[in-house]
Amino acid sequence: MHPRFQELNAQVLGISCDHVAAHRAWTTTMGGLPYPELSDWHPKGQVTTAYDLWNEERGAGTRAVIIVDPQGVIRYRETYQPGTLPDPETILQAVAEING
Repeated sequence: MHPRFQELNAQVLGISCDHVAAHRAWTTTMGGLPYPELSDWHPKGQVTTAYDLWNEERGAGTRAVIIVDPQGVIRYRETYQPGTLPDPETILQAVAEING
């Protein structure tokens, strides 16, 4: 994980609608991830739906970065097309602004 996320006291989590075993296999092929990867497997897409990111046509979630403050309020939300990666500097800036 980028050290600035730690400096800003931010917890980074990944989530997808894949089964835990699929997460393990994927993170292993990536050489591991510096943050926890969560499964929204059962009931499939419940968390993704709660964040209004479920894509019924694809049967999968929309890629997004969501920043939730310590009180549980969504303070930043950006969605991404498949193949597009979020810019870490933009996310770090958003976290810094939220932390004041």
